[in-house]
Amino acid sequence: MATHLQSGEPLTVLAVLLLAFWPMLNSVLITQEEVAILAQSPKDVFCFSRTFEDLTCFWDEPALAMQVERNYRFFYMYKGEQHRECMLSSERQNDGSWRHICLFPSDHNSVRLFIELYVEVLDSFTNETILSQNLSVETVGLISPPENITADWPRVARQLHVTWDPPRLSYVEFLAYEVLYGVEDSWQPPSMIEVGNSQTCSLTDLLPGQQYHIQLRTKPDGLSLDGLWGPWSPSVLAEIPHLPGEIGLLCFTPDLHQLHCQWDWEPTEPGPSHSILYWAENNSSSTRTQTWHKCEEEEEDRVKSHYHTSFHICTFQPSNGSYISVLVIVTQGQSQKEVNYFKEPFDLHRVVLTAPPRILQPNVRKGILKLEWVTPLEALAEHMVYQIQYAVQDSLKWKVLHVQYSTNCEILDLDTGSHYCLQLRTRPDGQKYQGSWSAWSNAECIEIPPGSGSTGLSVAITLLFCAGLVLGLGCTCLSTYSSVKQKLWPPIPDLQHVLDGFFEDNSKQDQQVNAFFCDKTLENPPLTCPLEVLSEISLDVRSYGPFPDAIEQMEWGNQLSSYQHYMVLSPRGTQKSIQENEYFDGTLDGSDTFPMPLEHGSHTASDSKVHLSSFTLCSVLPSPSERESAEVSGEQSTSPTHISNQSYLLMG
Repeated sequence: MATHLQSGEPLTVLAVLLLAFWPMLNSVLITQEEVAILAQSPKDVFCFSRTFEDLTCFWDEPALAMQVERNYRFFYMYKGEQHRECMLSSERQNDGSWRHICLFPSDHNSVRLFIELYVEVLDSFTNETILSQNLSVETVGLISPPENITADWPRVARQLHVTWDPPRLSYVEFLAYEVLYGVEDSWQPPSMIEVGNSQTCSLTDLLPGQQYHIQLRTKPDGLSLDGLWGPWSPSVLAEIPHLPGEIGLLCFTPDLHQLHCQWDWEPTEPGPSHSILYWAENNSSSTRTQTWHKCEEEEEDRVKSHYHTSFHICTFQPSNGSYISVLVIVTQGQSQKEVNYFKEPFDLHRVVLTAPPRILQPNVRKGILKLEWVTPLEALAEHMVYQIQYAVQDSLKWKVLHVQYSTNCEILDLDTGSHYCLQLRTRPDGQKYQGSWSAWSNAECIEIPPGSGSTGLSVAITLLFCAGLVLGLGCTCLSTYSSVKQKLWPPIPDLQHVLDGFFEDNSKQDQQVNAFFCDKTLENPPLTCPLEVLSEISLDVRSYGPFPDAIEQMEWGNQLSSYQHYMVLSPRGTQKSIQENEYFDGTLDGSDTFPMPLEHGSHTASDSKVHLSSFTLCSVLPSPSERESAEVSGEQSTSPTHISNQSYLLMG
């Protein structure tokens, strides 16, 4: 026995030593995540504190091709104190580099807050400082993540409630947290939300039916203590309830008192399965519901769903004027996994779905169908609208008629001698009450007997159409006739205005002409002016033959400068015609001057030679004494001298 005890003493001492050094053997000096975080702010020596009661400093020595073994010493000194040495531990990295680490002793003299600290690294062989740095322990915090993280659905639409415990340190009141959450296997980046000094937060606007990954990390708040964001915690999974439409969850009230909910769900996994409906109510649609009630299927509902094993019905009566939330929890499979289907809070007045109206006996008179019905809910009679569909029997071409706030209507466009079937449905108008269309009522079929009512109506409509067509054509024709008439027969101008202008212009022109031919200015345009015709040949010329060309041109050229209008009277000869006296317009334009013969005795111009002028040359009948002298003189009546004694009138 004694021998046994003596042989067991060394084992006991070894066990005690292992228990004493076991935490140091299992502890990791620096994690790779901590190294990656500190590498974002490159420094000569990296120092950090996990609890502000400890301090760790390290640096990496890169691997060299010609590696020379070197020894280092690490010293630290608070301001105003002597240097202290920290024992180094070295670790070989996978890339061949060395990491030298200093763990400060966990005593009050080694780790102090709000005092400047100086650290340096010396080469043991050369005793030279190769690295150095100044720092403060309260500014290099690298805090571990929170613990005991949980994420629960608070039974509020598209929300999650996250809670956690702070890290184990003495300064939890100076910490801040950041939450990272995102949908699993989603291409969208995760979202972040920063939380102050709290141990809970709510995630909102989440996607229904999705599973979220949630992580947290810690950092000093930057007021009294500062540092970097620490490493992320492990992920926590939480699922948002699915949409109610996935199981066809429908809730409605037929009478503004009871709420009827139905859903259609069929198990997809083998094993026991069941579904339960819970409902809760609150005075607000945004606050979290507190009390949930389980809805038990009544016997009547079980009978209705007996023929459809996947169809479920539940009816309950909530308080009037409150918001109702509905939750269906489905459990199936051997693992009894629960899946939630949540319907967001709604008002009872917004889910009205009544029975269809009851149609009374239709009445047909003179081809007009008078239809009456009874509203399904008298309390909503003033807020209901109706829809009627009717068609010829065995026809699929339904016509729809809308009726508002009335329980009767008349249908006119029906063919006599035909069978019609009609149906009716109703719903709230959407102002005070909202809801869906009810089911169609049972089809009511009726025959429209032949009669004069519809024929007379058709004839009246035809006559009205014809009358309208005639009036339209008449207006169109009148408009067309007016435009055509205006183009073909333009309006007659104002004659008085035109003639006044014409007489005024003619008076001015006559005054200009009379200035040449009359000794007295004409006062009235219609009055005539006497014209005396003189001979072109001087009195001592006895010959009555034709004028010599030279003399004629010279004398006429001289007179053109003084007179604008002139007349050449040729003496009568045996070889000339009776029409040889010609009148010329002295405009000096050959194209506008035409000879105008004058006939002696008749005093009319020849039709073959007409001068385009506004003047007419007329003769004044000779007096009796002149006629007698003409008869006595005989030959001299045709002489130029005699002709010059004739008087002519120039008419304007």
